[in-house]
Amino acid sequence: MSDDPDSAGDDAVLGRGFGHGKVILVGEHAVVYGHAALAAGISTGVSVVARAGEGKARLRVPAWGLEASAGDGTPVGRALEAIVRRLESPGLAFEAEARIPSRAGLGSSAALATAIARAAAAAVGRDGAVETIDGAVTTAEEIFHGSPSGIDAAAAKSGVTGRFTRAGGWRPVPVLQKITICVGLSGRPRDTAAQVAAVGRLRERLPAADDVLALLGRLADDAAAALAKGDVDGLGRIMDAAHGLLAALRLSSPELETLVHGARAAGAVGAKLTGAGGGGAVIALAPGHERDVLARWRAAGYEGFLADIVAAPGVGAVGAGSAR
Repeated sequence: MSDDPDSAGDDAVLGRGFGHGKVILVGEHAVVYGHAALAAGISTGVSVVARAGEGKARLRVPAWGLEASAGDGTPVGRALEAIVRRLESPGLAFEAEARIPSRAGLGSSAALATAIARAAAAAVGRDGAVETIDGAVTTAEEIFHGSPSGIDAAAAKSGVTGRFTRAGGWRPVPVLQKITICVGLSGRPRDTAAQVAAVGRLRERLPAADDVLALLGRLADDAAAALAKGDVDGLGRIMDAAHGLLAALRLSSPELETLVHGARAAGAVGAKLTGAGGGGAVIALAPGHERDVLARWRAAGYEGFLADIVAAPGVGAVGAGSAR
C-alpha cells in the first residue's frame, strides 16, 4: 500500500493536518542548563488524513511500520486517545504519511501529534480551536517524553525558526532568506535521556564542561544573528564550531563523524550533529552542492534528504520577540 494517506481506501477524507519536523541548529544540551538553543521547523514532516472509522480511533503510519488504537496501552495509543478526547473526535481512522524518520532527533513525535490533532480538529469542524489543538499536542508530548522542553512542539506547529530557553520559552527569530539544508541519517536511533545523563556525569568530572555548554549557548545567538542577515557562510562556520564542542562533550559517534566529514568534503560550508547525539542525524549547509552531499552520503552507505528552513524576515527580533 502506498504511504500516501489519500490513497488509503475510498472513504471521504474528513480532515487533514500537517506537522513540521525540526532540527536544532545550535545549542543542543546547552538548553538543559539554562542557555539558548536555536531550532527550526523544516518543510518536511508528517501529513495525516482523518476518515470516519468504527469504534475506537485508529492510526496507521506505514513508513514507520506503526499501527495503534486509542487506549491500547502503548505510548502512541495513549497519546492518540488523549488527542481525540481533547478534541471530542472519537471513532476516527487516521492515516499518516511520514517524510521524516522516527527516533532520529527530528521531532517526529511532535510532528505526528500536531498532524493528528489538526486533522481531528478539521474533521469535527474545530479548525480554529488553536488553544485546544495546542493543548492536545502538549498532552501527547508529555505522554511520549515525560517533561518535554516544548521545542519540538513549537517547531512542529509553527514551521519557523525560534530561539528557546527554559526561562523564556520559544521566541521566533527573523530569517532573511530560505535556506536548504541536507539531513543525513546515521541509522542509529538516538537516546536523548542517555545522552543528557552522560553530559551530566561529565560536568561532575570536568567542571570546564560548563564553559563548553555556555559557549554553545552563545553560538546559538550568533547563529540567530547570521540568519537575520542571510549570512549562510557565517552560519556554516558556527555549525562547524558547535559540532566540535559537541564532540568534545563526547556526543558524537563514528557514524555522525562520517556524515559530517563527508558533507564537508562534498562542499558543505558547515555540518554538525543535530539533537541529542550518539545517533540520530546530521545537518549540513552546502549551497549549490546539496546533491553532492547526498551522493557522498549514499556512497558511504547513509541515507539523506533535503529540507527547507523558511524565510521569515519580519518575524520577531534576534534574542527577543513575542512568545509563540
